[in-house]
Amino acid sequence: MGWVAVALAASCEQPRTELVVRVDSELAWGPGQRVQSVVLSVRREGATGPLRSARTTALGAGGERRGLPLLVGVTAGDDTDTPVWIEALGCGDPNGCTAATAVVAQRAVVRFTRGETQEVTLLLASACVGVACASDQRCAVDSGRCEAATRAQELVRPFSGGDASTVAVVDATVDAPVVIDAPVVVDAPVVIDAPVVIDAPVVIDAPVVIDAPVIIDAPVIIDAPVIIDAPDAPDAPDAPDAPDAPDAPDAPDVPDAPDVPDAPDAPDVPDVPDAGPRPPTCPTGMRLIPAGMFLMGDTMPDNSSARPVHGVRLTAFCMDETEVTVSAYTACPAATCTAPARSTSCNWMMSGRTEHPLNCVDWNQARAYCRWRGGDLPTEAQWEFAARGTDGRIYPWGNDVPGSRLCWNRASSPGYTCAVRSYPSGNSWLGLFDMAGGVEEWVLDYDGSYTGDSGSYVLNPTGPATGSSRVFRGGSWFSSASIDVRASSRNGYPATSRSYIVGFRCARTPL
Repeated sequence: MGWVAVALAASCEQPRTELVVRVDSELAWGPGQRVQSVVLSVRREGATGPLRSARTTALGAGGERRGLPLLVGVTAGDDTDTPVWIEALGCGDPNGCTAATAVVAQRAVVRFTRGETQEVTLLLASACVGVACASDQRCAVDSGRCEAATRAQELVRPFSGGDASTVAVVDATVDAPVVIDAPVVVDAPVVIDAPVVIDAPVVIDAPVVIDAPVIIDAPVIIDAPVIIDAPDAPDAPDAPDAPDAPDAPDAPDVPDAPDVPDAPDAPDVPDVPDAGPRPPTCPTGMRLIPAGMFLMGDTMPDNSSARPVHGVRLTAFCMDETEVTVSAYTACPAATCTAPARSTSCNWMMSGRTEHPLNCVDWNQARAYCRWRGGDLPTEAQWEFAARGTDGRIYPWGNDVPGSRLCWNRASSPGYTCAVRSYPSGNSWLGLFDMAGGVEEWVLDYDGSYTGDSGSYVLNPTGPATGSSRVFRGGSWFSSASIDVRASSRNGYPATSRSYIVGFRCARTPL
């Protein structure tokens, strides 16, 4: 099992190799205070390692001073030797912030102790306000000077326990038994905005009290017994016995009637299972993209159109596994889906290319097809989230250089696309094909500058209200530079343009 970041709610009997991160603040915190939220990020190895978790916790929900200390457990799984990089940002806004806009920041690079639960404190200290340390440094809480983040290892000690009384954000896969045998009390909002998969027994044999909203905005799959053995409510007192009625006089004996043969048993009626809530599903050929939050855009100097980096929160949606093919487009009535342009690099009506992505269509043709299928073009934010996920990856498959993972560098020979599904090693985090290479893809948005705020998360953005061009994303078979196939790269054409490098895929709401 890989590394997992989970909110600590109660202790477990079994010793585990894990770190408990305790985030506390010397600064006033809560609504209207100096620190109104905390952004906690966890990476493997160091500041540039793979992002394992990044969550924003609003402090002081309901106006009460509760929320800190924030306790978060980081379990090592099978990898106990690799250090973990942790960053806590104290934000002056309830919706989070970045390192550049944080009121105060603290970091640690620490290692696990095999078979033990250890604790490290990240203190948002007064001396560190406005101190900008490098990403591999921490701020010394006594002097405000920057020092190596590995110095935090000196602060690691055995876990002493405590309450996770803040907002609990869970981003976890649990594949081992979970046993909770002490009361669990959650008195702040619980928000789960990433898939939770539990495939081992969960046993709760103590009271569980939740007196605040519980919001689950992503699939929850439980594939093992769930046993809750909390105390039963007290029995109501027995009603007093009624006085005995006087005995009736004996009736005279009546002769027995002759026996009537038993009627045959009626056949059993099979039980009808409870319908229950139905999980979201997608049509055949589409993948469910779960609800989630991510940072859209990048800071690369050669990709200025992808700035500013800003937070986006998306509800769940479905998206095509592949770019729309020539054969799929032919199923749409000609009155709705008009013919694409034709040339040697255009795939329409070209022998042997029925399973190649459709290209040489304008934005209006692409949208008409998606609407015919009951959906629409994806928004630019949906497209980028489906391509890069929550870990800030550069390309759909990760951060490794493109190499031979995608259909590109084909301008001189053979001069056209590849069949869809030809490069599975370049798939995105949820198994979408050709999010880089193949053809670039029309999206719904007008082309324009990002307007999102880097210190907050915008819900389901749809881009500028007006414009002269529409955005397309993803790189193509004609691309030869790695910048063109980054998941954050973007370009625009007038909606009436038809190009042999541009096609599309569709999105829709789940069924």
